[in-house]
Formats: sequence, structure tokens, C-alpha cells
Amino acid sequence: MNGKAHLVEALRWSTDTEVRLIDAVIASVGMAGPVLLATAAGHPSLGLAASLGSLMIGAVGTTSSLRTQVKELAWVLTPAALASVAATLLAGQGWQTDAGVMALACLAAAIGGYSRPLAVATTRFILFLIMVSHAVAATSHPVDLLALIATGALWTTMLNLLLGTVERVRRRTDLAGSTHAPLTTAGMPPTATQRFNRWRKSLTRLSGWQYTLRLALCFGAAWWLRALWPHHHFYWITLTVAILIRRQIEVLPIQATQRAIGTACGVLAASLFLAHRPSGFGLALAIALLSAARPLLKVSNYLAYSTVMTPLVILILGSIEPLDGGVVRDRLAATLLGVALVVATNFGLRRLATPQLLPGR
Repeated sequence: MNGKAHLVEALRWSTDTEVRLIDAVIASVGMAGPVLLATAAGHPSLGLAASLGSLMIGAVGTTSSLRTQVKELAWVLTPAALASVAATLLAGQGWQTDAGVMALACLAAAIGGYSRPLAVATTRFILFLIMVSHAVAATSHPVDLLALIATGALWTTMLNLLLGTVERVRRRTDLAGSTHAPLTTAGMPPTATQRFNRWRKSLTRLSGWQYTLRLALCFGAAWWLRALWPHHHFYWITLTVAILIRRQIEVLPIQATQRAIGTACGVLAASLFLAHRPSGFGLALAIALLSAARPLLKVSNYLAYSTVMTPLVILILGSIEPLDGGVVRDRLAATLLGVALVVATNFGLRRLATPQLLPGR
């Protein structure tokens, strides 16, 4: 793909997936609700911390059956909960913390090869492991922070179940099955034994480890850069890597371009907003609007989604670190470094790879 086609694809707006209003309502109320209540009580930072738990959940299966919705919520909650607990247990150990986070991330990456749902779940685990690790490291009360995150996650889960039930009653779809596509388009889905044997066989080949290897290389380089410049907020490099790196090697993923441009726009928006020193209620309103846009933009254009998510995460993490121009600029620099690491690792491994590493190349 040439440069022009790459940019056109990065800017392309998709209308293939329907976005329901109820998903925007759940995302907005789920994240802004705790901030609004805590601000009214005089402690907006507590609400911001709880909204990190809300970010982990989002809107899940609101028009599917209750049984399917509960199952999907479990697939979302479990990796988020495990990541939060693991990050709290690893906190405060210096370089051992970084080593532990890398080891868990690589283990999750390897386990994710078992199936597509597990690949999604382990990616979620890695993302929140990084985010909560940073949040816990920046506070002197990690257990309290973990409790606030759990409260936000529980609040959004209950909101999902409540509004999902209301939506199902309205649409008369209580007995309808899930709208998601099955694992296979023809015949019976593979059994657990078949999946396990296929996964175990993949781990006997180098190609089965290439994703884990690229993740480890990028994480190692990211933590080396953090060690070189410890006074900068460069944990965002690892977060960018975890978001952009894919199981299939692509030298310059479309999402890398979209995230770089989107983050730059988001950083500019966050800088302009923070320059006005918003009140707690102003933060709650901004979070409500940004989070409401998430469901639409996530399926429409990742560049626009990154533009919204960048200030949203910056505002949420404002509960544990000061929000100033230096933090915002570091986010942009770290994003560009993360993109560069992913591209360099993909390019290098593709140039050095043998057919055994990249079958069918």
C-alpha cells in the first residue's frame, strides 16, 4: 500500500456497524456518574479513580439475551480484575515490578493464541495491567485505589445489566440469542480439545512465539527509554505498544498512523481544555461527552476514536498525577516513540524472518 492509499484508509469512515444510543448512554453515565457524585461530595479525585474501573467495562451486549450479556460481561470483567489485582501486588518493587509486568504480559500473549475470544481477553488484560500499574505506582494508597477501581467497574456492570434489561423489554428480544457471529461460519465449532491441540502445536514452532517476541522486544525498549528519562511520563510508550501491536505482522499498521495523528489532536484538545482550569463539574461534563462518543467512533474511525480517548484517559489519570503541560506533551512524545518501536520491530522481524517464522510469507 503506497503512502496516499495508506492515508486515505486511515481517514476512511466506516458506516457498516450500527451504534445504539443505549451504548452511548451507558458509556457516558458509567464514567461521568462517579465523577459527578464525588464532585458533589467534595472529592472529585475519588470519582476520577472510580471512572478508571468504568473504562474497563463500557457497554456490553445490551441487546443480547440476559444469559449472553452476563457471559460477555464475565469475559470483560475477568481480565480487568486479574490485571488490577496483579498490578497492585507487583507495585512498589522497583525494577522487579517492570520485570513482573513484562513477564505477565508475555505469558498472556502466549496464552491468547488458544482462541480468538481468549486473544481479545488477554489483550484487555495487558492493557489494564499497564494502566493500573502506573496508577498504583503513583499513589501511596494502592489498596484504596483498587477499591475505587472495583467500585467503578461494579457500577458500570450494574448499569449494563439494568439498561440492557430495559432495552430487551422494549425490543421484545428477551429470548433472542446473541447477535455476534459464531466462531465458525460452517459446521460445528472446534472443541476445546481441538483448540488446545492446535495451540500446543503452534507453540512448538517459532511462528507461534513471534507475537510474544515482538511484544517483549517493544516492552524492553520502552522500559529502557523510561530508565533513561525517569522524570518523563513515558509509561504511555508501553500502552501504545500494547494497543498497536498485532498478532499478524504488518510493518506499518493503519492503526499506528491513526493513533499517532489522533493522539496529537487529542493532546492539543486536552491542552486547550486544561488551560482553562476546569472545575470538577466541568471535568464530569467533558468526560460525559467524550465517553458518549466512544461507542460511535470505535467502530467508525480509529483516528477519531484516538482523538477522543487521549484526553479522556488524561483526565481520568488526573486523579493520581498533576495535569500540566509537561504531562500532556510527554503523552504525545511517548505515543510517537511507541509507534516507532512497533514499526521498527515489525520491519526488523519481517526482514530477518525465515519461512518457519512467517509461514506463507
